[in-house]
Amino acid sequence: MTLPDPLHIAGPARAEADAQPPHALRAPTIEQVIGLMPGFVYVFDHETGENVYTNRSVGVHLGYSSEEIRAMGSAMMMHVIHPDDAPLIETHLAQIADLADGRQCTVDYRVLTKTNKVIWLRSVDAVFDRAANGRVLRHIGCASDMTVKKEAVLRLAELNADLEAQVAQRTQAFADLNTELEMRIRERTVELENALSELEDITYTATHDLKVPVNNLCRLGHMLEQSTDTMTQEQAEEVAWISTCAQQLNDKIAALVRISQIRLADEPKFLPSDLSVVARKTLHTLRPALVQSGAKVEVDIPNDSWVSYCPVEIDSVLEAVVDNAVRYADPARPARIVLKFSEEPDGPTLSVADNGTGLSLPADLPKVFGLFQRAHKAPHGDGMALHCAQRRIKRAGGQITVSSTKGQGAEFKIVFRKEEAPDGAA
Repeated sequence: MTLPDPLHIAGPARAEADAQPPHALRAPTIEQVIGLMPGFVYVFDHETGENVYTNRSVGVHLGYSSEEIRAMGSAMMMHVIHPDDAPLIETHLAQIADLADGRQCTVDYRVLTKTNKVIWLRSVDAVFDRAANGRVLRHIGCASDMTVKKEAVLRLAELNADLEAQVAQRTQAFADLNTELEMRIRERTVELENALSELEDITYTATHDLKVPVNNLCRLGHMLEQSTDTMTQEQAEEVAWISTCAQQLNDKIAALVRISQIRLADEPKFLPSDLSVVARKTLHTLRPALVQSGAKVEVDIPNDSWVSYCPVEIDSVLEAVVDNAVRYADPARPARIVLKFSEEPDGPTLSVADNGTGLSLPADLPKVFGLFQRAHKAPHGDGMALHCAQRRIKRAGGQITVSSTKGQGAEFKIVFRKEEAPDGAA
């Protein structure tokens, strides 16, 4: 390979430049432009397969002197191109052979410096000379050092690959964990189903098989109470205690029956119910207790206040809440109970407010809806009614809440699930 002298501006342009005064701004020569370019310029001969020209910058990039590059001759390309990228360069040269005038062709490749260091170059090439038949004879190109950028891109690719591997590993770990969790859930579900089956058996025994002996015990207690005139005072007291315990046991079993009926019953059938009708029915059922307590009842429920609910259960829920207001009326003032219907964002709402003894919230809250728990010592109660009411409401997709101040009454709010009222419902 031969390296011609650097190109210069020739002809009138150069003569005109030499004629300028020393202090005048001179036009740069092609040699100066090429010498100041960040990369190195070369002209490649497709006939001989060698660079017939390179500027001196090639030495800066590759670490060779001009004499050493000349000495390499046509083997220069094979000498500096990284072996792994030799096929890439061959493909690139073939693309240039088909390149149209005015078009460019770009390639990124690796070369080896004199110290055997690998650097990345980006060459931008264009056809420089053609034969009469249009075949490319030489092309001119400019190569720029892209090592820093390429290494950054390759490092980023490595990091991305590593990240993808970690994500894949973590995803697999989550999949394995999810599989294990599903298996544990299935096992736990079987255990719970078995436990539920046992609980249902126990509940059935408690609510059915025990009813007969407990009823017999209650009847025996009642019979003994009728013969207390032949007993000593101590014996009579013991009979009364036995009768009381038998009745308490009977009440507990009856309560368990009610709970099991809610728990084991089929899903309720939801039908449109007019709360104004339900309220009138409930108040009629509780009329004896209301009359006895002297409670004044106010009903603010418009006709056609429709909710979707199981008709049998809604009667039971409302009866439990109103009866609670009657039971815990404050003897210091006339009892007053207000039933009011409203459309709230959470759903149709029925509130039952009273001016009774009230509750100490939040301390009493667990007792209000707790099973066999009571927030008041008197009057007597089994701690079941509100618990069952809450379970029925929740089972139907609604909720029941209470707000109260001790000595100032309480307000229960029953929120029914949202559902459009049917046209023409009656």
